[in-house]
Amino acid sequence: MQIKKEYARAGIPIWQSKNTQVAQGGYLLHDSAFSTEGTVVPAGIPIGFDDTTRKAKVGKFAVMQASATASATDYKVTKGHRLKVGMALTCGTASGSQNITEINTTHQDYDVVKLSATLGVAFSVGDALYVNDEGYTQLKGLLYEDVVIDSNGVADVAVVLRGTVYARRIVPVPEAIQAKLPLIIFSQSY
Repeated sequence: MQIKKEYARAGIPIWQSKNTQVAQGGYLLHDSAFSTEGTVVPAGIPIGFDDTTRKAKVGKFAVMQASATASATDYKVTKGHRLKVGMALTCGTASGSQNITEINTTHQDYDVVKLSATLGVAFSVGDALYVNDEGYTQLKGLLYEDVVIDSNGVADVAVVLRGTVYARRIVPVPEAIQAKLPLIIFSQSY
């Protein structure tokens, strides 16, 4: 398989300095949620990877926009998530996961994610729901730069392991996910 590097747009900088530690060379973003040719995966999105297989996956999660009761099956989440129908969601205190059956994107300020059954956990604003796959369990850093998925459904990526990122310039990363990345500083400055 031939890997061809394609560059996405050059937006505003997300890294505060060149003083970053990057895991480079040969990580292949191989994620079914990002397999359509031409899809742009934004810089700063959380990434998990396996050093043995050299495969990387995007951490797929959503940030709660409103609180929800322990019996809820509909969850209001902020826009910008990468969730899709069929993915199984969980949270840190849930005993299991539930499949997404519907995502309503008609609201301006939030999306409503409907699950097949309740997670049995009450949520507060800012809490995280996530897909419990290698993108989460092997979470190690943030994507260094925007990448474009090629015709094979993959992209060559570099992952920042240590550095300072402008948190307001990347996808919202909930505190539970930030805690798994202790060497990344999420600066609130512009």
